[in-house]
Amino acid sequence: MPRAPRIRPSALSEWPVPFDPAWELDWSRPDYGRRLLREHLDQSHDGASRRLALVDQHVRRLRKLLPSPPATLLDAGSGPGLYATRLAVAGFDVTGIDVNPAAIRHARAEAPKDTRGRLRFHRAELAALEPPPTPYDAAILVYYVLEAFPAREQPRVLRRIAASLGPGGIAIVEMRLRPDQLPGRICWWDIVDSSVLSDRRHLLLGDGTYDRARNTYVLREIAVFDDGTAAGQQTSAWLCPFDRIPSLFRRGGLEVTEVFDGWSSDRGNQLSESVIVVSRRLP
Repeated sequence: MPRAPRIRPSALSEWPVPFDPAWELDWSRPDYGRRLLREHLDQSHDGASRRLALVDQHVRRLRKLLPSPPATLLDAGSGPGLYATRLAVAGFDVTGIDVNPAAIRHARAEAPKDTRGRLRFHRAELAALEPPPTPYDAAILVYYVLEAFPAREQPRVLRRIAASLGPGGIAIVEMRLRPDQLPGRICWWDIVDSSVLSDRRHLLLGDGTYDRARNTYVLREIAVFDDGTAAGQQTSAWLCPFDRIPSLFRRGGLEVTEVFDGWSSDRGNQLSESVIVVSRRLP
């Protein structure tokens, strides 16, 4: 397992650099992946995956937006399979993909017996997703997966999704318009028994920086251990402004048909905190 690197506090910039490869969380790293899975399954918070009651609500909403079962469905960024499994139980033929090997193993192990044959999980990178032998009828990209890519890469990710769909195929994407903090920087600390960074007890320092002018948000965490070592990671987001969503999707080979205010049936607007974007593959 990689050792925690020494980090000098004086070397830390007040504002982290969004998408800095030296800091960005490696979702595929085995030790990180194992700890991320633990957070996905923790029912005390919605920080990695949503709690199951909320997932159930979202699946009911998705069923109103998706083609009728047994439509084929791609769950892009499926994590531990919470949405994919429920949609397969509802009769969809679902393929889930994720970069975290621990999440994929968990999803496969927990797949209900009555969904075998119409529920499968594969490890894959969204940015390198290959078109399937048989196109999907629909794809979902939920819990803000798209924002984890820089602005210049988001059209390419959407093109990969569009290329996996058949003619007129539907893509449903959940997007944040802003984080749940005001522009600027907020900081916190806690003493924890474990975190994504380590299973050793440590001091966890965190900050969130929201740059509204650049539409970026960075969540950074630093673990400080009692032996003087430290480890750090960050997750960055580029938050597409509301009025630029149609253009972003067209560049990705998709035409926006509806935008909803979060998971409600109300229309999304500039004041929405998050939106569900429903789109179709362009001819």
